[in-house]
Amino acid sequence: MDFKKGLENPELLRWPEEGDDDPCGPPLWPHVFCSDGRVTQIQVQNMSLAGSLPENFNQLTKLYNLGLQKNNFTGKLPTFRGLSELQYAFLDFNHFDTIPADFFDGLTSIRVLSLDYNPLNHTAGWSFPAALEGSSQLTNLSISSCNLVGPLPDFLGKLPLLNSLRLSYNQLAGEIPANFGQSSMTVLWLNNQEGGGLSGTLDVVGEMTSLTELWLQGNSFTGTIPDSIGGLVLLKKLNLNGNKLAGVIPQGLADLELDDLDLNNNHFMGPIPKFKASKVSYASNSFCQSKPGLSCAEQVNVLLDFVADLNYPVSIASEWSGNDPCGVPWPGLNCDANSKVSVINLPRRNLTGTLSPSLAKLSSLLHVNLQGNNITGSIPENFTSLEALRVLDVSGNNLSPPLPKFHDGVKLVIDGNPLLVNQGHPLSPPSGTPLPPSSQTTPPASANSTVRAKERSKGNKLVIIAGIVAGSLLILLVIGLCIYLSCMKRKKAAGASSLFVVHPRDPFASNYTGTLSNTSLSSGTTEGSRTMDSGGMVLSVQVLKK
Repeated sequence: MDFKKGLENPELLRWPEEGDDDPCGPPLWPHVFCSDGRVTQIQVQNMSLAGSLPENFNQLTKLYNLGLQKNNFTGKLPTFRGLSELQYAFLDFNHFDTIPADFFDGLTSIRVLSLDYNPLNHTAGWSFPAALEGSSQLTNLSISSCNLVGPLPDFLGKLPLLNSLRLSYNQLAGEIPANFGQSSMTVLWLNNQEGGGLSGTLDVVGEMTSLTELWLQGNSFTGTIPDSIGGLVLLKKLNLNGNKLAGVIPQGLADLELDDLDLNNNHFMGPIPKFKASKVSYASNSFCQSKPGLSCAEQVNVLLDFVADLNYPVSIASEWSGNDPCGVPWPGLNCDANSKVSVINLPRRNLTGTLSPSLAKLSSLLHVNLQGNNITGSIPENFTSLEALRVLDVSGNNLSPPLPKFHDGVKLVIDGNPLLVNQGHPLSPPSGTPLPPSSQTTPPASANSTVRAKERSKGNKLVIIAGIVAGSLLILLVIGLCIYLSCMKRKKAAGASSLFVVHPRDPFASNYTGTLSNTSLSSGTTEGSRTMDSGGMVLSVQVLKK
């Protein structure tokens, strides 16, 4: 009767007035079920009931099935504390705005609990209560769009019978607990978390071999799709749309016979495999080709190996797209005139992982700058085969010995690698070597020092000769300009003397034509000035020098 009093439209229940008869009958009240004279079920789903629930609702201690879904209940949820025989509770699609802290206490028999789409604790949100860990019979937990905050608790992965976990459209954060890999879940919905959402890698889901549905769209998961996902042979629906995943699509995923596969809006790279899924979408990624089954260009494959060993950093995977790294050069790369990658320039990009030996296949590499990252491992020995290489800067990382022995023309910079302290390394050419331009290549250094000395001498002579020629041309240009201006002046000054003198003290650079003096030689020149007759103009040597 307290339940009835809290309703705005109690007539929809068709229950008798207060004090009339026992709800367990005879006759039995509509929507009520009993056993041994105790109420065990209330089923009023989808009846458009409006109002609130009484605070003493948990006094129905024999209640085991409650169906209040799809109504217009409002206000605070009453505590369910002590309802130890409750097995099914459907409270979804209402307007409850508060959930008490002790709501889950003592629900030791609960099997199915649904709270979906209730604006619970809208301002501050609420997190999973520890009391839920005692609900060892729980098989189906659905709390979508209920303002859940915080991380996923480990105990969810320990519930032995949990089969379906639906937590979409909340504000969850953090990683998927590692013990989820040992759970028997078939349905896992963690999609569309607000505020950035869940993060970390997908390694754990590759171990969840019972899954049939996995919805992870609208989060911030990173890394690659694990190869182990090919073992999820029961999986039928997989949605990874709108994350920060990168790397190459594993063949194991392509071979799964899925009903629906969504890979849109990530940073997947490499070729598009031929999928066996009935329905698949993969738009807005960084694939090298636009059609399934086509392979990538050789340079692209090498660069894919490079970023694979660096754990596919999102900052690179989101920028390196297509099948030609040199058409419009990918950020961090420069290319030579032959459209070959000649420079890798990725300093301070928070790179982790190791250096890929595949880089040795880029024979045109001149300069590699990876300083200020957190790369580990050692420098691959086959890097010494890069004959065009001039600079390899791996300073400020965490590399390990041994160091390969490069030819004399390579400047190897290893400062700031603690594990490489006191490791001898060549330092040629000198420290001022500039970054080579993308459109030029520098020929490999010769091992013969005599040849290099002759080349340097020849270069010095060329510089001297070029300087003399340039200076001579400049003098001739000044004289020619002066002659031209003199002629123009004579045309304008009829009857004036045909001889002009430019004195050393005149401000030659400021306003040339305005400072020419109409003074003949008969009036004299500045003492000490040496003049030259240039066909109607006298120009002092001092001015010419200036």
